Amino acid sequence: MTTTAEPGAPIESLVADLLTQPWLIDLFTELTERQSGSIAAAERLRQVDVTNHAFWPFHAPQFPLVVTGAHGSRLTDVDGNTYIDCHLGFGAQALHGHSPEPVVDFVREQLAATTGNGYCHPVEERLIDLLKEFVPHCEKFAFLNSGTDATAAAIRLARAHTGRRMVAKFEGSLHGVHELGMHNTAFWYHGHPAHPFPGIEGDGAVEPRSALTGVPNADPRDLLVLPNDPVVALELIEKHKDELACVLGEAVSSSFPFAEHTVPLIRAVSESCRRLRVPFILDEVLTGFRYGPGGAGAHFGIEADLYCFGKVISGLGIPLSAVAGRAALLDHTQSSGLPLTDIGRKTCVQTTHVGNHLALSASYASLSLLHEQRDTYYTETRAKVDGIQRRLADFRAETDIPLRLVGFGDFIGSFGFLEHESYDDYRTFAGSVNPIAFFLLTLMLRKRGFYTLSLPMLFTGGAHSEEDLEAITTAVTDSARELHGHGFPFILPGAGAQAR
Repeated sequence: MTTTAEPGAPIESLVADLLTQPWLIDLFTELTERQSGSIAAAERLRQVDVTNHAFWPFHAPQFPLVVTGAHGSRLTDVDGNTYIDCHLGFGAQALHGHSPEPVVDFVREQLAATTGNGYCHPVEERLIDLLKEFVPHCEKFAFLNSGTDATAAAIRLARAHTGRRMVAKFEGSLHGVHELGMHNTAFWYHGHPAHPFPGIEGDGAVEPRSALTGVPNADPRDLLVLPNDPVVALELIEKHKDELACVLGEAVSSSFPFAEHTVPLIRAVSESCRRLRVPFILDEVLTGFRYGPGGAGAHFGIEADLYCFGKVISGLGIPLSAVAGRAALLDHTQSSGLPLTDIGRKTCVQTTHVGNHLALSASYASLSLLHEQRDTYYTETRAKVDGIQRRLADFRAETDIPLRLVGFGDFIGSFGFLEHESYDDYRTFAGSVNPIAFFLLTLMLRKRGFYTLSLPMLFTGGAHSEEDLEAITTAVTDSARELHGHGFPFILPGAGAQAR
């Protein structure tokens, strides 16, 4: 294989050289033949639909599947192929897998009788009672449709509460696709490490930069981008305390998945915000119910004014998210009971389908199942992931191939090739990630009967058996051996240097 380059060579040149390799052409040919029905159906859909996950900018899968059946950890496509699913609906169905029977049965019962939306329904109170057993630190709840909805609503509630407009977020944090969320977000949205990072301003703040066309760079009065540096971040929060409506953070994120570095930072920020009386919002869309039943907030002792939940709070893929926390903030979107007195005094985050009864029912049934399993679920999931990590450590010792599973919680991770086990600097980590390896591992796993979306992600929990995870680990290590046999450069020339 000739995919080599001098340090500093553009990633694009490596990709161009790679695409001429006969072994990769053979891989494309094999997948094209195996998935001919899916490819044809996806192409027809492309002509009329732009929001299907198969067409998302930044995340579009190579050779998308058209799925006709999903049960437990298995998918079946229109061509009759069966895959072990590592993606599990962006992880939203990682708790119990696809279509768990108790959840399906409960929702089916409601389906025959519910009004659907726009009315009170008994299941809402039942769900809140259950959630309070998981997160007793939350006083009230607002039900919405997505993680993006949740973080956007939390920002609006904080602004309503404080009368201020500035929002602080950390570089690299992914808080959804609303305007402020898509500034300085996860590095792959900005093309790092191929594209340079934005500059650092005189006081240490990161230059605000939108990742999307159609989203202009934010007004400095609206957004403060904090570096992943505890000293500088705390200084900036102190400096802007009288302008800040809120600070938004994740205990650990998919773009910087090293809790040993991120958690102390976020805990310090939480404590500083409480001292300064600046509302702190903990984004638990990824970590909620995944660091034990109380999420990262309870597990790590991170106090927040508002908590945002998404992903596994839903069931059966029916959209649901929630903002929970202090009643003083959430009450800004609740009627006083006299509509005329609300005018000019209240905000609104409600839409037609918030609190959809089928979504609430699916969540209640799914989380009830988790509540029954509780300690067993988390103990078993951690043991499964520990088993993968041991096998990968043995593989690295045997081969010197730097294959790792990097992730957090119970469990969100990704397979990739990294020199180091952990990184304490966000930009260095982003510059060390090999996006070509992500692309290739995704396709090679597909060839072996494992589905991920556009990255070799592994969302797992109760969905996968130990045998499933044994098979996944074997497929990943076999793929790495095959790449090594083709001379693939696991570590990019100058890895990490672009970020400094």
